[in-house]
Amino acid sequence: MTNSIKDQVVCLGHRKYSETSQIVTLFGRSSGKIQAIAKGARRARAKFSGGIDVLSSGQAVFIRPGPDATLATLTEFSLEESFQLLRRNLLGLNCGEFMASITADFTEQFDPHQRLYDALIYSLDSLQHTARPEAVLVDFEMLLLGEVGLKPIWQRCCLCGRELPKVGKLYFSSGSGGMLCGDCNSAVSEKRLVDRDALAVLQHPETTQTADTQNVIKAHGTLCYHQRELLGKHSTVMKFLNQLLLKRGFPDERQQRS
Repeated sequence: MTNSIKDQVVCLGHRKYSETSQIVTLFGRSSGKIQAIAKGARRARAKFSGGIDVLSSGQAVFIRPGPDATLATLTEFSLEESFQLLRRNLLGLNCGEFMASITADFTEQFDPHQRLYDALIYSLDSLQHTARPEAVLVDFEMLLLGEVGLKPIWQRCCLCGRELPKVGKLYFSSGSGGMLCGDCNSAVSEKRLVDRDALAVLQHPETTQTADTQNVIKAHGTLCYHQRELLGKHSTVMKFLNQLLLKRGFPDERQQRS
């Protein structure tokens, strides 16, 4: 009896293992995140066609790791979609790579998230055609945080449950799990100032496609802050993407930081 598993996957990342092999991080529709060794993948005439690129999707066959191993073994990969239009657009490509990065960061090995897989494929395809990549990005970030149980509370104070003040400054705390009212704000040291128009996007995600570009980018900045606090890191892909978004949304305000 074989223990091979077949699944639809998208490549979230890869690194060189040897002159001929790769270690790949895949995200399977039925299997969740899969870290696997692709032996011989970098050979010119390999069965993996010279390697598996990030954001490539297709059908994979793999063998789960044994009790003393951490890596699965990839035995087959049939490319079905490489999102070629996306690779011709610098901002769109970096949005896609960032989506792949946070999917890898916030999911566990062999923990399925079919809805998240479908959203990732849909978002990558959408990035090939949309004029609003920042909106596709924020939609995906919000869905991902909800899927993994880390969605913040945007509508009210996350500590006391009261309504947020109608006037004055508003703060978000990642460690507390959401927005803070005026009374609770003073007791929390880890927090970030949130623009009211950006908060409206986060409170009403159905508006991202029609909301002002700057407000959507500011909403992404708050989501990035939450992700950095949760992960304890500021990735290279996040930094570069945010520079591109800054140029897109704030061409005359280069000093602003998301």
